Amino acid sequence: MKQRASYILRHAERLFILVGILGSILRISFLIHFPQTHAAEDLDIAKHLAAGEGFSIYDRGPTTAKGPVYPFFLAFFIWLGADADNLWQAALVQHLLLSWAPLLIYRLGVYIASPTIGLIAGLAFALHPSFVYYPNVLENTSIFIFLSLLWGLALFKLKKKFSWYGGAFLGVWWGIMWIEKPVAFLPMGIALLWQLQLSVLLRLLPFALLPVGVWALRGYWTFGYPTWTKTYAAQHTFAISWHPRFAATPAYTVSDSLAHYMDSIFILPEQVGGPAFAALGKSIVRQQGTAKLIQRTLLHAVIFWWIPPRYWQDDSLRFWLVRKLPVILINSLFLVGLWYGLHRHKKLTGLILLTSLLFTIFYALNHVLNIRYRLDIEWLQLYVCAMAVEGIGQSLSATRGKKLPDET
Repeated sequence: MKQRASYILRHAERLFILVGILGSILRISFLIHFPQTHAAEDLDIAKHLAAGEGFSIYDRGPTTAKGPVYPFFLAFFIWLGADADNLWQAALVQHLLLSWAPLLIYRLGVYIASPTIGLIAGLAFALHPSFVYYPNVLENTSIFIFLSLLWGLALFKLKKKFSWYGGAFLGVWWGIMWIEKPVAFLPMGIALLWQLQLSVLLRLLPFALLPVGVWALRGYWTFGYPTWTKTYAAQHTFAISWHPRFAATPAYTVSDSLAHYMDSIFILPEQVGGPAFAALGKSIVRQQGTAKLIQRTLLHAVIFWWIPPRYWQDDSLRFWLVRKLPVILINSLFLVGLWYGLHRHKKLTGLILLTSLLFTIFYALNHVLNIRYRLDIEWLQLYVCAMAVEGIGQSLSATRGKKLPDET
């Protein structure tokens, strides 16, 4: 058994190249059989961009509800003549990127933990059915995962030898994440401090400030005030999460009259609607009270680690196989993996745990409507799951070894 495991580890790169090829074939076949894509706000912005109407959404004009990267990605395909109502070409790119993510997960795992952890985590991602289905959804998670993996690998390459190209990529993507997914900015910064000297980190800061500065200046030019992140999303998400259409349960909703008021300000230009939503959010906190807010936040945290309410009634075999069973398995292994990881890979496990808690708190305070919120970090949690598999395997081998002398 040990010889077989050693052989697999020696040929892991070749194994994951094969996994990438087979994964590409599988995903292309999946897309051929299920060509319909699903999209939301990013696609609407992309349509405006392709039509030369600027970074706008719906009929309310310029927006900061979304970051710039993914809408421009979708707009690129529309500019090339793709059908804006079914951008299967964008889904194909996402499928192909995630086909090769297992190889990147393995390589990153070698750096941050061990070849065994990288191998298990990479294979787990390749076999994870949610990541096979999800690229048909035109949201930024697939791109975020792939570029985050490249960012992690670039970090370790820069650690070995500094280059301005690598430094520029690390800094710029770190800054972009402040716009796209602000909750990821802190753990990425901790990862930089963990692996790089402070002097090197200071060299990256100007690159990180570049996209943030450009986005802020665009906001000042468009709205009359700088927009440092997804400003409108920050202003309206908490309030809208109490709307009966978006609330997790009827217990945490506002009155119908207040819901109608939300609908009326949602269609207003963002420089008017945004501050109105922010004021409404403060009013809701005062009306609902601290106790109810804490109860809702705890419920949302549980939902984040399970599945959104809209899927609670879906007991189909397909949904159980694609989502429910993987979540149960990952959650179980993650808890076991924390015990092994905090003993063997303390800093890495601590960083992944911190990232998981930050994402949980961030979405628990707002809303937990979409599966993609958990998928944003589920690939990272596979490293801790791999620690559980490795630890359990080693414990079983040790137990078996102790029993053998008694049996002879």
